Amino acid sequence: MSVAVYIDGQPAEEFATYRMALEALGPAPDESQQVFELWTAPPKDDAAPRSVWLNPPLSAPWRDWLMAGGAIVKSSIVAGEAQDRLCWGRSAVRVRSALHGPLDPAVLAAFLAQDFPLVDALMLARAFRGEGWPYDLSAYPVPADGPKCDAPFAEFPRHAGLYAVVPTSEWVRRLAEVNLPVVQLRDKRTAHTEFALNIQQAIRAVSGTPTRLFINDHWQLAIEHGAYGVHLGQEDIGTADLNAMQRAGLRLGISTHGIYEMLRAHACRPSYLALGAIFATATKTMATSPQGLRRLRHYVRLMSPHYPLVAIGGIDLTRIARVWATGVDCAAVLRAIVDAADYRRAASDLLDATPMNHEAGA
Repeated sequence: MSVAVYIDGQPAEEFATYRMALEALGPAPDESQQVFELWTAPPKDDAAPRSVWLNPPLSAPWRDWLMAGGAIVKSSIVAGEAQDRLCWGRSAVRVRSALHGPLDPAVLAAFLAQDFPLVDALMLARAFRGEGWPYDLSAYPVPADGPKCDAPFAEFPRHAGLYAVVPTSEWVRRLAEVNLPVVQLRDKRTAHTEFALNIQQAIRAVSGTPTRLFINDHWQLAIEHGAYGVHLGQEDIGTADLNAMQRAGLRLGISTHGIYEMLRAHACRPSYLALGAIFATATKTMATSPQGLRRLRHYVRLMSPHYPLVAIGGIDLTRIARVWATGVDCAAVLRAIVDAADYRRAASDLLDATPMNHEAGA
């Protein structure tokens, strides 16, 4: 059963624009059984987690709607450009769009039917021009309140290959010894002062090897000790000094979990984007559902012209060939190596399954 969408209580299939959009996008997937309700008039039903009220009047009980679990999209024209504000729960995003017309609920419904989260369906609906999937990044809205960087970060090479995320400098050393192309040191538990030593040891471990080392989160220490790069999450890019990192020559990777977060990261002009979680993962608790390979292929078409892309989340030897087939530049693994009975064999098998590794050895 595919996603079901209703507009003002009527099945979206009854709207010509919805049918036109689906024809342009291709068949809706049958991976989900969610039901969305879009309301352009005062809703007839109480709010539910996937009930969306478009442009409620100021006199409407919209606070009660949000408290009951519904979402609101408020669109307006400000200084000659369209602005959309999406609110749900205690969260809100605001974007600006070059397309001045009103948001078409039937087009929004079409992207919801394609099983995208509401915030990403809104981005896609604003970028849609009526002819297939919108892969022109310049057509997309611009996040109005996100972080920015004055200049682009240093380049990270295309097709870098296998990318391991590990918890200690000892693991960095082990993987540098087997010439793993990219390693990220990520330890959420160690105290700041102790992590400084961990970073120094990791940097020494990759010295003289082809392994590129990224430090997760600790950008001040990465600057201080001259690391190759830093990897930040969405929460961190709002508080980190991006310009200081850029001036220090660090590479920057940013985690993203959908199109809105990619657009937010794009304003930071990073060295690469990480796309995840592709599959379910037990490594960390995720606020979003797994992206899956179908969405990943769309993300690659949209963002690959602009950044190297790293797929992450639940990737192992049984899945990595399908991940490479999407066109990403790196596939990130953690448990597939760290939890392996023989990490050297696990790393060797994953490298053998990496097309870039074959090209480098040719």
